[in-house]
Amino acid sequence: MTREYPREQLLAFAQAMANVAASDGRVTEDERQHLDDVVVGIGLSPRDEQVAALIEREFQKPSRLTDIISKIEIRELRVSLLRMLVEVACADGEIANEERASVKEAASAFGLDVSIVDELIDWTLASIKLEQREREIMAKLQPGSGV
Repeated sequence: MTREYPREQLLAFAQAMANVAASDGRVTEDERQHLDDVVVGIGLSPRDEQVAALIEREFQKPSRLTDIISKIEIRELRVSLLRMLVEVACADGEIANEERASVKEAASAFGLDVSIVDELIDWTLASIKLEQREREIMAKLQPGSGV
């Protein structure tokens, strides 16, 4: 993030991310790691007691996403959140219908164009596949790879 935002809006951002990660009933290690990275990226710490408790509560008993995101008033944060919601929902290389629905719900609640969400999800999944393919190719170039 390029500027300072009110802590309560950043906490709502982290809570919304945890909500979407948990929306399919399971949180993968990839999703959890991505969420931690995002929390650090927005200037919070996953080790902060308030942040950790908020995320854990969301994993155990998700709140209504619209209630969470209604706390986020800054448009720049809303757009960033939508992008990050897509990333965390796709972090395991796939997206469950519940996760897709949650992301669309967020876009709608923010007054953003919901039709663009599917395009963003498809692009994100394709990018993840490309990164995985790059790692596979680069691994073949390492000594001892038998190539």
